[in-house]
Amino acid sequence: MKFNHKFELQNEAPITREYKCDKINARIDFIGKAAIRVAIFNDGSSLLASYNVCPDNKLSASGRERLCLDGFEASEPDVEKISGKEIFRLKNGVEIRLDYENFHLSYYINNNLMFADRAPMAYNFENEFGKDYIHYLTRETDELILGLGDKGGALNKNGRSFKIETSDSMGYNAETSDPLYKHIPFYICENSVGAYGVYYDTSAASYMDFGKEINNYYEPYKYFKTEDYCLVYYVFFGTKLEILQQFAKLCGRQAFPPKWSFDYCASTMAYTDAPDSKKQFDTFLKKIKQTGLSCKGFYLSSGYTSIGEGRYVFNWNREKFPDPEGFINEFSDNEIQIIPNIKPAFLTSHPFYNDICRNGLFIKNPDGSPFVTQFWDGLGSYLDFTNPKAFDFWKKQVNEKLLDYGITATWNDNNEFDIKDCDALADCGGNKVNASLLRPALTYLMVLASYEAQLAKNPELRPFLSSRSGSIGIRRLAQTWSGDNRTAFEDLRFCHNIGLTMSLSGIYFYGHDLGGFTGNMPTRELLLRRLQHGIFEPRFTIHSWNQDGSATMPWSYPDILPSVKALFKQRRRLLPYLYNCAYDAVKNEIPINAPLLLYYDDCKDSESNSFMLGKYILATCIFDEGEKMTSVHLPKKHNWFLGNKKYSGGQTVDLKILPTDEMPYFIREGSVIPTDEGECTFGAKEKLCLTIFPIDEGIFDAEYFDDDGKALIILKEIVSDLISRLNAQNQRLFLNIKTLVKKSFLPVLSFARLTAES
Repeated sequence: MKFNHKFELQNEAPITREYKCDKINARIDFIGKAAIRVAIFNDGSSLLASYNVCPDNKLSASGRERLCLDGFEASEPDVEKISGKEIFRLKNGVEIRLDYENFHLSYYINNNLMFADRAPMAYNFENEFGKDYIHYLTRETDELILGLGDKGGALNKNGRSFKIETSDSMGYNAETSDPLYKHIPFYICENSVGAYGVYYDTSAASYMDFGKEINNYYEPYKYFKTEDYCLVYYVFFGTKLEILQQFAKLCGRQAFPPKWSFDYCASTMAYTDAPDSKKQFDTFLKKIKQTGLSCKGFYLSSGYTSIGEGRYVFNWNREKFPDPEGFINEFSDNEIQIIPNIKPAFLTSHPFYNDICRNGLFIKNPDGSPFVTQFWDGLGSYLDFTNPKAFDFWKKQVNEKLLDYGITATWNDNNEFDIKDCDALADCGGNKVNASLLRPALTYLMVLASYEAQLAKNPELRPFLSSRSGSIGIRRLAQTWSGDNRTAFEDLRFCHNIGLTMSLSGIYFYGHDLGGFTGNMPTRELLLRRLQHGIFEPRFTIHSWNQDGSATMPWSYPDILPSVKALFKQRRRLLPYLYNCAYDAVKNEIPINAPLLLYYDDCKDSESNSFMLGKYILATCIFDEGEKMTSVHLPKKHNWFLGNKKYSGGQTVDLKILPTDEMPYFIREGSVIPTDEGECTFGAKEKLCLTIFPIDEGIFDAEYFDDDGKALIILKEIVSDLISRLNAQNQRLFLNIKTLVKKSFLPVLSFARLTAES
């Protein structure tokens, strides 16, 4: 009977309960001390594989069964049965009450209701709410909601609605455009009772509403709707940070990028679009040496593949680049890695198109012909990465057209797989699945194929990949960025929020196109403000496609070059600390960038100009044109250092920051900050210093990590002379350096555990 579904317990095991009502199945899995999984599906429904959940960190081209329990730290709850109801008590104290009528779940902390399925019915069991799978939850009107991937506007998503799918959003408005490039239906909610997180494990196009919709017949609610064939979701409990960490671990470890990728990596569309591309790059090399700016990478835009006006992946334009191998080696000899752009669609005029078609490697129409859709320069077809032959074809091309020339990194771009036609089919091992349900999964498989090719070519070298699009699964393979942003001052603040939102969604290695990607050449002020923010981002890249054909470069305005060089020097100084933050992100799921409210209860302003770099540096930027002053609220839990001056926590400090200034930042007491005090010049070697920022009294611990920055087998030892700095701060230091040789995707060479005592 519609709106009145009586479920019955069918099977029970220590960590799993299964329920049924007619043809409707419901299941609860207790996957951790503070987490559960819920599944709703009909008899005969197809539970497509998950490419998102991966707690055992196994990279697989076939994905993972949606209801698999492998890799979870399962925890049996205490169970109390009442007529028509059950109560589950998790190890962390959360109480979950299940009413068999309409399978209604509610969640309590200390007997206080934190949230619940919307009464009287929260699920679309018999199309009572339309045709899609839907989940309604209660909401408080003033709750804090964080996450959903690269979503723009305010950091707090309360009161808004979003489409969850991937889109090629070139020139988007960072405040209002939606959707953007990522597909991550995960959010953290904090209300008057506590905090919880919800993740919907799907690759299908979905919709999330956090209170934009209201209905007189119900109390305030939020809801999720998906085109998938089932509903599978995870619920996490704890602090906001603990919830983020649980979600991130659920989805597999973030790939650890090589050290060089944290230095300045240049890019522009203008150089590869120019008819004299090689000359443009020769000029760049001369200019980077002349200015003395540190540079370790160059993102090679797709113009290198051009034939006429089109872009043809894996084709080298020999007029622009007569000797690709020589070009790559020239940059490599100068310790600059070339990161070439590759795209997953082949234009119908591509030299490879007919061969790929004959081999059946494209996404197909029902009649077996290749599915053709709009792509950059015309019509094209997407490679079907669910087909093992297509997957291997891609690996072969990456190897022969790029890696054999000496390239060691790839830029996986335009990989949103813009397929919305319900007739387009992916192979999926011969099972033929609607490709529109797999779009971010196809992105994941594309990047996995590139990853495997790179690892096979250089098995001892840490792979570096960048991907514009993807689901949360992409974190296991690549870094990302916020896509093709606008060269506009009004977007600066909201790009900042997009970055923090990605961090709060488990994507820690990200950045922005500094200066702005599309529009006019940025003004002096905008370029400097972007760089001031960029020195604290994991990815430090200026990238542009200016309307007048110019390239935004560090030297675009000679009169502000001294300020640009000073900011580059600051970035170089911070690299050892950034690399430690990267290690902490991979090992401990500590975001590289995060809003203060993730850590400090007295910092409730979600739109603050301040943010954390790792656990110990508090940075503040100016986002508005013409502004020079900003205020910083210092969390009261700690004292903070600005240079040599110490500030007590809990106060607000005013800072004057001119666009031409180096960036001031606060350092938390009880920390040891590694910096590079060497010359910030092209090709300069690192000169490591560790500086202690003491506490007033007592003892604190700190860790320092380093390795050779690139290899899977680590052989380097670290030697640091700390005596002068320690004496200057009147500290006693106990230093123990351990050297480990380990072959791993998370390389650990050596770390110093330091204990300082006032």
